[in-house]
Amino acid sequence: MSLRAATYLAPCNRPLYEFVAEACGASELIDGRDWRELASGHIDIAFVCSPPVIWLGAAVEAVAAPILTDPRFGGKPLYCSEVIVNRDSPFQSLDDLRGARWAINEPSSWSGYWVTLQRIGSWDFFGEVVEAGFHERALQMVASGEIDGAAIDNHVLGVALRNAPQLAAMLRVVETLGPSPSQPVVVRSGLDPALKERIRERLLGLHDPRMKEFLVEGFAPPPDYSQIAAVVGKIL
Repeated sequence: MSLRAATYLAPCNRPLYEFVAEACGASELIDGRDWRELASGHIDIAFVCSPPVIWLGAAVEAVAAPILTDPRFGGKPLYCSEVIVNRDSPFQSLDDLRGARWAINEPSSWSGYWVTLQRIGSWDFFGEVVEAGFHERALQMVASGEIDGAAIDNHVLGVALRNAPQLAAMLRVVETLGPSPSQPVVVRSGLDPALKERIRERLLGLHDPRMKEFLVEGFAPPPDYSQIAAVVGKIL
């Protein structure tokens, strides 16, 4: 059976998802346009943020989640959001950014949207909120001074700054939000149970230097996403 995979996560990590999708038996990896596509059952394996997994309900099943090489997480499937500002700005914390210009990812992003909203309570906390669409764009906006701050997935931040070291010299991390359960790898619920199990076993046994290049140690069984569900509710 030919499996179709899709990624709805940061473009800078696409080579990682290509490798993992192929290792799971996928014949292709497409760039997903909208997480709601997963409700149709046309995608067999997907790399997606945690809020859509809550919203999609029984349409998908989380089978694994990445363990990052970051030692802060102790080998558990966790990640965090780093609050970044321009290196030359006066801001020293998220609280300092009250009334400032802020970049969000988009409403399906835990690390670039919901984790901040959970902390501040309302987007009225900021003077202006701009939708960047994805983390790499938010990084560029903060570096250029177009926006004062943003919350960036620490995994994406590590890879993006390695790929563009000039950005690292233009940014500062002033606070960490989290940790939170890392983004799951999901399969469509209607997939053959034996095939699901093979994908799960392949992910849990997958260790390769190519993954470490993208700051991933391996995969673990999916963590408990109840803390995510309590914040994002059901919108599908």
